[in-house]
Amino acid sequence: MTSAISTLIIVPAALQRAGFKVLLQGNGFDVMGETASVAEAIEQLAGGAQPTLILVECPEADTVDFEDLLTLKQGAPDARIAVLVDRLPAHAVQALCHAGIEGLLKIDIAPEALIGYINLILLGEHVLHREVASTNVTRLSSQTPVNAKISEREIDVIQHVANGLSNKEIALLFGIMDGTVKIHVRNIQRKLQLKNRTQVAVWAVENGIQLPQAA
Repeated sequence: MTSAISTLIIVPAALQRAGFKVLLQGNGFDVMGETASVAEAIEQLAGGAQPTLILVECPEADTVDFEDLLTLKQGAPDARIAVLVDRLPAHAVQALCHAGIEGLLKIDIAPEALIGYINLILLGEHVLHREVASTNVTRLSSQTPVNAKISEREIDVIQHVANGLSNKEIALLFGIMDGTVKIHVRNIQRKLQLKNRTQVAVWAVENGIQLPQAA
C-alpha cells in the first residue's frame, strides 16, 4: 500500500534524515523532499509541494514549536502527518490531535513498527503511542493479558483488521459469513481487553504481527 506515496521528511540532523530516507524508500515510499526544520517545509509547501505523508522528528519536545506544526497542517490539509517525539504534556497532545495531526509516535520507535504505524495512518487511523503522553490521557495498551489465547484464525482476522478491511471484506476473503467475522472481532477485543478496531490495529503493530499488503 506504500507504493508511490509521496513523502516529505522533516528531521533536524542530516545523518538521521538520511537514515529515514533509506528506510522509507526501502519500503516503497517516494521521498520527494527533505528538510531540517518545519519552517523550511512550510516554504516548500508554499512553493507547490504536495506530499501525501509528512514525517516530522522533534528530538527535543521542550523546543517543539506547536504553532509551526499547526501551520504545517494548515499548509498541507490533505497530507497525513506523523510526528516523532519523546514525551508531551497532555494539553499539547490534545491540541495537536485536535488540529488534525494523525500520528504522535515515540521517537525511539523500532523501524518496522514505524512503518506499521505509518501504514495505519495512511489507512485513515489516528495513532497516539502509549508512551508519548507524559500525563494521564487515553492510551492504547500493547500488553496481551496473561490468559489470552489467540487462535490462528483470530490472528488472520487481526491482520486484516489492521490493514483496514471491513468485516464484509474479511468474510469474502475467508469464504465465511459477515456475522462470523463480527464474532471473531468481538472475541479478539474481549481477549485483548481492547475497545475498538483501531486499538486492535495498533495492538497488531506493537506486537509485531505482520500486516498483509493491501491490493
